[in-house]
Order: sequence, then structure tokens, then C-alpha cells
Amino acid sequence: MTHARPPGRRGPLLEPSGDFRRRSRGARDGRDAPSRREQGIALLIAITSIAILSVMLGDMHQTTTTGYLVATTQRDTLRAEYMAKSGLNLTRLLISQEPAIRRIFAPIYSSLLQGQSAPQLPVWSYADILLQPFCNYEQAREASSGAAIDFRNAQGLDGSPGTCEIISFAENSRININNALFLQGDRARLSLAMQLFALMGGYQSPSPYDTLFGRPDRDGVVSSRQDVITAIIDWWDYDTERTDFDPGSAQVRTMGSEENIYGRLEDPYDTKNAPFDSLQELRLVRGITDDVWATFIEPRPDDPASRVVTIYGSRMAHPNEAPPEVMLARACSFMPEQALCTDPIQQQSFITLVSTVRGIAPLPFFSRPNDFVQFLEGKGFLYEALAGYLGADNPLLFRPVTIPPEVRQDLVRSFITRASIITIHSTGRVGRARVELEAVVNFHGAWHPPPPLSGRMPADGIFHYYRVH
Repeated sequence: MTHARPPGRRGPLLEPSGDFRRRSRGARDGRDAPSRREQGIALLIAITSIAILSVMLGDMHQTTTTGYLVATTQRDTLRAEYMAKSGLNLTRLLISQEPAIRRIFAPIYSSLLQGQSAPQLPVWSYADILLQPFCNYEQAREASSGAAIDFRNAQGLDGSPGTCEIISFAENSRININNALFLQGDRARLSLAMQLFALMGGYQSPSPYDTLFGRPDRDGVVSSRQDVITAIIDWWDYDTERTDFDPGSAQVRTMGSEENIYGRLEDPYDTKNAPFDSLQELRLVRGITDDVWATFIEPRPDDPASRVVTIYGSRMAHPNEAPPEVMLARACSFMPEQALCTDPIQQQSFITLVSTVRGIAPLPFFSRPNDFVQFLEGKGFLYEALAGYLGADNPLLFRPVTIPPEVRQDLVRSFITRASIITIHSTGRVGRARVELEAVVNFHGAWHPPPPLSGRMPADGIFHYYRVH
């Protein structure tokens, strides 16, 4: 049955029901789509997933980056170690060729030093310069521009991954605080005691070093200048008797048993009664405070060549290589009454003069030990040349000493103009990696292996000590 459309009304002939109208409006309003709550949950899940993936990606990136940096650092460290080894081995090779280099300069020395033979040339002191093409090719190429030897066209030297730096010096240019060779018993103790006493300003009154002694150390122990000296000697001598040093009479003697001061410390230990194995072992000795170490042992920690004591070699010092303070200490141990040993002004004149001459002409001036002894007496080529240039009354020129005849021969024998034990510090750098090698190499020709082995000293020496920093 159909209904007629009312007159004047437009629209469908059939009128939809209410449910149909509600469904139609819901469809137009989107109510059949997910609700707003469902949409928010989906968005939260998406954001959370993205955050988790971002954290995982960041952690993966950090792990990968860390692994890459660790691998790069290990690679550069290994390269730096081999650059340091190259510097060390090249220095040993250079030292082994010193006799051949000396023969080249022999005529020049003979003409300059009035017929004296050429002394041993300290090629080890110039290893960083002579070996620069192998250790730092870029710098050597720039420095050689316009020079007699031009490395700009050299081949095979530009493949190094890094650089190396070399510092080397003769160990017998320092005061040997260990049990010295060629001396035994009280002679060895007295020789070291007088050298250390002179080095520490004991023959000066007042001494600029007096404030370093007589103060409690970190353990509350008070040590005088003599206490420090005898403690060093008692550490390496083989007996258990305490050493007593009298600088006035220049004698040492033993007095009772050694005082076990180390046994009363918070962390007790015993006196070694054996030679030092390393220089750092000196830190265990009574009275070696930080101030004493920085003043007399290692004045400049960043410069190994500034060290003034050693545990290697013999009792003989090298006047061409030794610091002026070491030369004074050795000479004053034989003639402590001289003005050069008691007057601080005279000592400063000697130190300044020797340092200035070496700075102007870094050459070995003494062919024989007697040449240095004559220099102390105001004789010989060097002193006469300086006196003629500066004037005999110039305050920069120290007053000559008078050496007693009975000690002159022993004084001459306490010096040597040949170095046979060389310390080599070689530092390799690649990127940010840095590796330092410290080696003490023996080149003494009289060395032979312990029995039952046989052989002779190799040209590039043998290692006394080897350490990687």
C-alpha cells in the first residue's frame, strides 16, 4: 500500500524509520570508525615503539663507535710502540758507528785543540736531530729546504704512520749512588759520601740547601744531611752495620748495627743490603723526600737528561757529558777545602761558565781525564782561551784550584772521557697514542756473557734495562 505525497511537500514517498536515520547520521559522523580512545592508544604504541627503537639505535651507535675508537686506539698504540722501537734501534745503530764518525772529524780536532786526539763524540746526544728524517720526515723535509742535504726528493721515508722523539745520555755523566765498581769497603763508602755531601751543599756555610734537611718527612722522621747520605750507603752495602760519615775528617766508619727505622713505619720493610735495581727504589730510603728528589735526583721530570744521579756504571765521571754540578761534586770530594768547593760564588761561576761554553759550542773539549784536571788548575787550551777572551779578572771565570800532589793521581783516575753505558728514551706518537721506551744499553767492549756462555759484545750493545711506559 502506498501513500500519496501530500500536496506541496517534496521528498521520498517512503519515510525512513528512526533507526535508519540514526544509522545514517552515525555513518556521516564517522562513528563506525575506531573511537578516539582507540586512536590514542595506537598513537601511544607507535611513539613507544619509536622511542624503543631510538634507544636501541643509539646504544648500537654508541657500542659501534666505542668499539671503533678502541680498535683505532689499539692500532695507533701498537704503531706508536713500533715507532719508539725504531727510534731506539736507530740510536743504537748510530752509537755503534761513532768510531767511524770520529775518524772523519779527527783532523779538525787536531787542528783546533793543538794536536790533541779527537775524543769520543757524543753522537747519542744528537740522535733526535740526526735521525729526524726517519722519525719525522715532514719536519726534516721542511728543515732541509735550501740545505746541503735536501730530503724533499727522498723516497721511502714518507710512509711512517707517526713520529718518534729521542733523548739519550751517558750514565757515567752522573753520580753513581750504587755500589761503585773498582772500589771496595770504606773507599767506596767514602767516595760516594763526599760526592753526595758536595752535591747537597755540605761544604758551603750557609748552604742554600739547608732548609731541605732537619724537617720531619711524611712518616714523621727527621733526617739530617749526613743521615740521608749514610742511609743511601746502608741501603746497598752488604753488611748490617750502620755507616757514620764525618765530613770534617773525611772519614767513614761503622758504628753498631743499622738502625731499623723502616721497621717502625706504618708499612714496615727492611733495609735491602744489596745494590739498587732501579732508580725509583731510592724512594724507599730514609730522608728522600719529594723536595730532596726534585732538587738532587730529578730536577725536571719531563727531561730525563736533567737527572744527576745514576745506579749504572762505575765510579768514574765523564767531564764532557756530566752536568757542572756533578763535575764539582766529584772534584770537591778530593779537595773539599778549595774555594771552588766552599764559596757559593765560585761554584756559581764554574756552573755558569761550563753551561755557557757548552751552549755556544756543544763539543767535547777534553780528550783525556788529565785535560779536565788541568782546566780546574787554570791550564790547558780551554781555560787559557776563555781567560784571553774574558780577561783574567772577569767574575765569570772561576779561580783555579791547587790540587795536592797526593790526591792528583786519584782525581785523574776518577774521570773518564769515554761513555759505554747509554740511556735512551724513545717516544713514539701516532695520532693521540703515545708510547715511551726507556732502555739502558751497555756498549763496553770488555763485556762478555756469564759462564758457561761465550761470546763478545755486539756492535749495537746489550740491554741492562728495558721498560715500556
